[in-house]
Amino acid sequence: MSYRFRLLLRFRPVLRFVKFRILHVDDTPQRMARGVAAGFFVAYLPLIGLHLLLAFLFAQLIRANKVLALIAVWISNPLTFVLIYYPCYRLGRFVLPFFHQKPQIEPEQIQSLLDQTFSLNYILLNLFTADYWRQVGSVCTTIGLETLVGGIILGAIVAKIGYWFSYYFIIGYRTRKHSRKTAWKRARSK
Repeated sequence: MSYRFRLLLRFRPVLRFVKFRILHVDDTPQRMARGVAAGFFVAYLPLIGLHLLLAFLFAQLIRANKVLALIAVWISNPLTFVLIYYPCYRLGRFVLPFFHQKPQIEPEQIQSLLDQTFSLNYILLNLFTADYWRQVGSVCTTIGLETLVGGIILGAIVAKIGYWFSYYFIIGYRTRKHSRKTAWKRARSK
């Protein structure tokens, strides 16, 4: 059995959940895509611990599918912090001097702070300790404004891409499903 096939078998329950519980929801593709976009946008905001609440409220505000917003916000999790927030910080550090004074902390200090706090080994060993979350809070207060500005910009971009991708994916899936159902009905009636 090939590695790809085994990997697909592991994701089979997830794919079945997406197919039968999400794509068959009785909701418009626009609302569903707005839910994905709301979740993606909130996931890029460095407001750790408030993502689910903010995604729900934002989805409520823009009349989006709340369940999809709550699912999509999970792209931001302790294993993806660095992948999401470091580019946000870099973009915010680039953009902020145009509107605000230059940040006082040096890039080498940030790199060591991020390497120490958000290394995979350190996360896995200390995720459920209060000391770890104090360190995360310290990092957020140190580089919070840059990360917030970059997160808003990148979050808007990712949300827009997520909206269009999910919208056309849902439309395509429903169109294929409808054409298969119509073909099946024609075949049965003959």
